[in-house]
Amino acid sequence: MRDKIYAYLKSHNSGATSHELVEQVLKITGASPGISKTLIQTAVAGDRRFAVDEQHLWKIAEGGGTPFPETEFVLLSFITADTAERAKTIVEVSAQKIKNDTIVDRLHICINPGLSAASTLHLPPDFMQEIKNGVSGEKAARSLADFFAEAVLVGYDIQSAMHQINKILNTFQRTIENASLCLRCLTKKLMPALHQKSLSDVASHFKLPILDVRRTEREIGTIADIFSRYKELLKEHGFKTVEEALEFQYPLIEYVDFSKYAFDKYFLWSIPQMPGVYKMKNKHGEVIYVGKAKNLKARVSSYFWNTADRLQKIADLLRDVYCIEYEVTGSELSAMLMEYRLIQQYRPRVNQQFEVHERPARYGKLRNFIAILPSSTEESLELFFARDGLPLKQYEVLKDAVNFSEVEKNFRYHVLWNGETWPLSHVCKRRGNSSK
Repeated sequence: MRDKIYAYLKSHNSGATSHELVEQVLKITGASPGISKTLIQTAVAGDRRFAVDEQHLWKIAEGGGTPFPETEFVLLSFITADTAERAKTIVEVSAQKIKNDTIVDRLHICINPGLSAASTLHLPPDFMQEIKNGVSGEKAARSLADFFAEAVLVGYDIQSAMHQINKILNTFQRTIENASLCLRCLTKKLMPALHQKSLSDVASHFKLPILDVRRTEREIGTIADIFSRYKELLKEHGFKTVEEALEFQYPLIEYVDFSKYAFDKYFLWSIPQMPGVYKMKNKHGEVIYVGKAKNLKARVSSYFWNTADRLQKIADLLRDVYCIEYEVTGSELSAMLMEYRLIQQYRPRVNQQFEVHERPARYGKLRNFIAILPSSTEESLELFFARDGLPLKQYEVLKDAVNFSEVEKNFRYHVLWNGETWPLSHVCKRRGNSSK
């Protein structure tokens, strides 16, 4: 919440009253001036980024922020594995809490995603045994949330880790909202000349030990070494506080004029970090562009990064955009197929003119196949059907309600499954979804 207040004040240089912050950021209406003052004072207590002037306006304090040595960080390393449904799940996490370059605490967890899911993981036998003996996802997520407390999270792909952990916590009405530093993002900003920017590439650049076996307890040391070097590079760039580093890692969207859109930056913040498709519409409701994304929040927000190197074609696109709609899918492949279907349906003029985001190749014709893919909900599946000369069709069906025998009889096609082509009945048997 502090970061949202900070972002709001950053885009309102003249300051804001407690009442305004309560209504615009906390989304609480009808609070009295006294209650509003108490709420904001409590929310920002001890945070030196904020100050109140003589007119009782909250502003960003000059030189405010928490120096690196006074900030508690949690370094995070994790491993995910694919289940039979092609859904990624975290199976191992190592965390290291540091302050002033001193290790304060450590945590290591192996996570058993459940008996049925664990049996489908493709891992070395010794690692597999550790996973089977691991704690439940609920216990692991709660332990991690307690371990994180108010620390700033640091990892090479930290957003992915937070997304996976929050997927578990959300089922228990909890979530992690810690500030986070993404080492991958910092690599792009601090070392743009480095051609390959994977963790092993950065480790090689700094002449750090490169691990043959990727296990979190070994990798966390590499992450700690890289983070230590990045803190020195940040200081060389003039960044001395963690708040400055948090701003530096991403291009800012705080100074974009949202008055011409039917949405604001809070809408962008609310988009889930999930695969899916999005439609951009003009004021007349016409779909002018359809896109897909592995991470909807990152992709849609990227259009509004107020950077000098923004592509001209994106700037041209935004001139006509009025509203954005999105739909979460169960996988990247589902997003790709849904994007294809929507482009065929709407024929958006921007998609016809050029690709806003470059792809290796344009889609060819999708011919004679059925794809059975995970949906964004546990109870359903997404089915895509393609025939020569006909539009791609998409259905969402309940797992228990699918009569696969009828589907196979009517379509008599094969299924692309795990990179191979199988008769539909064989795939249904592999999934355990035989017809009723």
